[in-house]
Amino acid sequence: MNTYALIKYSIYDKKAIQTQLSSLKNYKINNNLEQISIIRYEQKSKNSKAEILSITSHIEPNSQLIVYNLSSLGRYTYMIHDTILRLLDRNIYIVSVDDKYELKKDDKFTKFILKIGTQIIDMEKELSSHRTKEALYYKKLSGKVLGKPVGTVQKSKFDKDLVKIKSYLKAGHSIRQISKLLGYSNHIGLNNYIKKRDIRKNL
Repeated sequence: MNTYALIKYSIYDKKAIQTQLSSLKNYKINNNLEQISIIRYEQKSKNSKAEILSITSHIEPNSQLIVYNLSSLGRYTYMIHDTILRLLDRNIYIVSVDDKYELKKDDKFTKFILKIGTQIIDMEKELSSHRTKEALYYKKLSGKVLGKPVGTVQKSKFDKDLVKIKSYLKAGHSIRQISKLLGYSNHIGLNNYIKKRDIRKNL
């Protein structure tokens, strides 16, 4: 079995890096492991799942992946959960040293942990929704106007073609024709854009 270790790096918390490395060293000694391939992970975007799956794509099935704790596998609970599922589907055995978890595909304990994870994710979504509604309610009570200010113009995918749209409209092309000329699959969105921006009026 090949063994890998994922070390989560952060320029803001060097102590956490040392904690991970020290924990990995102790685990290696205590389990008589001869060699561990280190995978360095430094989060660069919100999509931690995509990043981790990318940097671990070379890991062979039936290999072992060691992490300090499960939070090393992402920034958000739901992403950590999805990442674990994807790794397990590839028959990668996950060891979380600090949590004292050993997760593997079709294992009863693993299924139990993942079920709890799903329940926590659902609860987080419900609480988040409740907090949002509660905050909006109190803002409304305090007299604050909700929503975007009147007259606010939102960005649109059609903005980049505005000059061409005006040119085609001046030439007498229909919305359907303009949509095809510009490569849009649906003319309805373009029609709404032209109406809301009152583009014909400013030709």
